Amino acid sequence: MIDPAVIGRCFGPYRVRVERAQISAFAAALGEMNPIYHDLAAARAAGYPDLPAPPTLGTCYGLWANPPLLAELALLGAPLPRLLHGEQRYSYHAPIYAGDTLTASPAILGLERKQGRSGSFELLTLETQWHHQHGALALVDRLVVVVRNSVQ
Repeated sequence: MIDPAVIGRCFGPYRVRVERAQISAFAAALGEMNPIYHDLAAARAAGYPDLPAPPTLGTCYGLWANPPLLAELALLGAPLPRLLHGEQRYSYHAPIYAGDTLTASPAILGLERKQGRSGSFELLTLETQWHHQHGALALVDRLVVVVRNSVQ
């Protein structure tokens, strides 16, 4: 079981650079073939300074793609083999484009213990605020993960 004292704990900061190839590959994986996600000239013709990030690009940088954060959560009692994706939502505060450098500061907002048919589990709520290289808030990612009991 995770110690409730972890509520409020912050991690990071973590930095990522948003790359054109990653935007294009992610958009293609979503079936999004709008040229603004794949071609710089098309993006600029549409009024963007560079390729814009698709709305769920934060998934590429969040918990599941952040080995240092996963390692820290494992030390708290939430190792990756016991984690299930529960719920996730994004709040955008500023556009994200290729070339941006984002800095994330994840925090644990909540911990709830539950009992299911197959045993006990915990719901761990994390919130990550992503800031642009100039300090402006760009994205807030709220994630709820299910932490399964280790004896299931």
